[in-house]
Amino acid sequence: MNNLSKPSHSDFFSHLYIEESVIDEPLTKEIISKFSNSKIIMIKHYKDVFNRPNQDFAMQSRSKNLILARREAPFLYEGSYYSDGFEYENFFYTPSILGCLYDCDYCYLSGMYNSANSVLFVNTDDFFEALTPYLEKPTLIAISYDTDTLAIESITSHTKIWIEHAAKHPNLHLEIRTKSANFKAIKSLTCNENIVLAWTLSPQKIIESYEHKTPSLEKRLRSIKEAIDAGWKVRVCIDPVIYNEEFHELYPPLIDKLFNTIEPEKLFQLTLGSFRMSSTHLKRIKKLRRSDIAFYPYEIKDNIVSYSKEIEQNILETMIERATNYIPRTRIRTWQLQ
Repeated sequence: MNNLSKPSHSDFFSHLYIEESVIDEPLTKEIISKFSNSKIIMIKHYKDVFNRPNQDFAMQSRSKNLILARREAPFLYEGSYYSDGFEYENFFYTPSILGCLYDCDYCYLSGMYNSANSVLFVNTDDFFEALTPYLEKPTLIAISYDTDTLAIESITSHTKIWIEHAAKHPNLHLEIRTKSANFKAIKSLTCNENIVLAWTLSPQKIIESYEHKTPSLEKRLRSIKEAIDAGWKVRVCIDPVIYNEEFHELYPPLIDKLFNTIEPEKLFQLTLGSFRMSSTHLKRIKKLRRSDIAFYPYEIKDNIVSYSKEIEQNILETMIERATNYIPRTRIRTWQLQ
């Protein structure tokens, strides 16, 4: 199940937990129709399932379930310090889906939530209403902070709903970040200059070691090319770079592979960044004891764990040097601790 594009697979969402208040919502009914073999369990509130203590995150990751619920305010959060706001005065992310179908060892979600299951909030109009006061000026919304929206698109239509809403509001800008190979799920939609599709890329060896359940590098590259050829703005994110003794053998050739697949002048932007995370989330990930990433001797500054300044500088200088063989420095963004 590399592309997660067919919701009929029996190895995920064997159970649907549905809040009583949303059982008659159109999106709820649409999703139920896609899982005729799943067991439906009615609940009062999603937190009774998603937030309950003493859950086994690693065990749940093997067979994830879906919770359908109604979100209460807040519907928007200010963009995280760990992410690039691209100089927008208004930069928010929306928690309209919690939890991801993928299972990356370095993902902060495993250090943030008790549960590996996913929560979909079906009251999308409430998110749009909360956003309205900000649309008098350009506003960037990241819709895939707490999930990978394209990975789950064939089930939720979440990306489509946001793209169609953005088409009605010239000041609404979206970043849709993904590791999926599922561009085909939105291929029929009209391109919008205010929307950036942002793919995270890693060397295949890193994908196999740490990015469990995600599509291969080749499949992601094909999806990127398809999106660019269809006229979409595409940002490629080699971020986070996972540093190890094979860094120079793995990551600079990834740049070459990218630009041997797509025409460099057609890429909107390349972003580069090394691993970083709040120390609080990393402590929780260590308790899962699933990966050597959690136990690297990081440096800690202002509650952020990251590589040493020397390693981070080596990562960025090496990657920028290779990337500028293909695109100008002005189209490369980097994330560094200040």
